[in-house]
Amino acid sequence: MNDTLREYLSYGSIIKPLLKVEKTLKPKKVQWGGKSQYFLFYKSPQPVSDTLVVYIHGGGWNSRSPEFFHFIGQKIALEGYDCAMPSYRKTPKYRYKNIVTDIFAGYSAIKNYVSKRHSYSKIIVLGSSAGGHLGAILCFDRVLQKRFGISHDDFSGFISLAGPLCFDTPHTFELRTLAGALFNSDDVSMWKKGEPISRLKQRQKTKCLVVQSKHDGVVGYEQAKKFCKRASELGISCEFYDVTEKQNTHTLYCAGIFLKDKNESPTLKKVFGSIEKFSR
Repeated sequence: MNDTLREYLSYGSIIKPLLKVEKTLKPKKVQWGGKSQYFLFYKSPQPVSDTLVVYIHGGGWNSRSPEFFHFIGQKIALEGYDCAMPSYRKTPKYRYKNIVTDIFAGYSAIKNYVSKRHSYSKIIVLGSSAGGHLGAILCFDRVLQKRFGISHDDFSGFISLAGPLCFDTPHTFELRTLAGALFNSDDVSMWKKGEPISRLKQRQKTKCLVVQSKHDGVVGYEQAKKFCKRASELGISCEFYDVTEKQNTHTLYCAGIFLKDKNESPTLKKVFGSIEKFSR
């Protein structure tokens, strides 16, 4: 069966476990700007590390909110890590420039909020799908970091779950449509200003884990490999993880794994293992 079709058919399989998630932790909602400019903050009841995880959600840059992905913020907190989840404006009303402004300004708001309450020794950025793309821009775009007064040394680790990191390689019709809306253009050369691999220009200490499936159905496999190769050439520690479990289409591994116990999902176990490693 075509992997894109498998991806569409997979949506129903996460509804039932999603509805069963018991909300045991209530996050703090911190508004820093307009209606869509806020973040949720989950305080871990039993912290295992002095690390803050910044989780950026997916949804094709055009949908969803931190509240929809409450099960991910809660899962991270229950694993022992404080978690901040920034919101951002969406396409088609808003474009790349607006969205990255929200990510960078939102991160600054998170830093301001936590600095008054706790001093974290490590900050790890984790993003799913479109959130993986935005997380990579946050970690590696030196021009935007300078504009917002953010140091690239802030980030101890970056983890991408099915993030579009390179736009040169072939992609599905769905991703081309979504990226066209993000950049308000179908010209791939115009997307370079917001392409993570193009932001990789010099070495930095941020360690990376790039998680990708050959059977994603939305985001290309080779583009993730290409990002890792470029990072490694610059001396950036970057590990590529190939999803091998049966539930290997886009939504099921970039978000659905957080509905499982980590011992039930090799991919989820790898993600938390990397968070632990990046926290040392």
